[in-house]
Amino acid sequence: MKEYIVYKCVECGTEFIIPKRYIDLNNNYITCPKHGRHTRVRVVGAYDDLCECMKARKYKRNSRGALEQDG
Repeated sequence: MKEYIVYKCVECGTEFIIPKRYIDLNNNYITCPKHGRHTRVRVVGAYDDLCECMKARKYKRNSRGALEQDG
């Protein structure tokens, strides 16, 4: 069973990962974490573990030490 769902905002192109256990779609909807007003998101992929998901994309550390998606 897939544990991590990857979404992409249709309006700004931001990709984000949400663990499936935190998704409750009972009268709720998912919005873009970068711009809360963007409500059009689509599922890009689903993965069993986070390492598998991270290998599919490139990440680098910014000047503050946080991980950011490269490219």
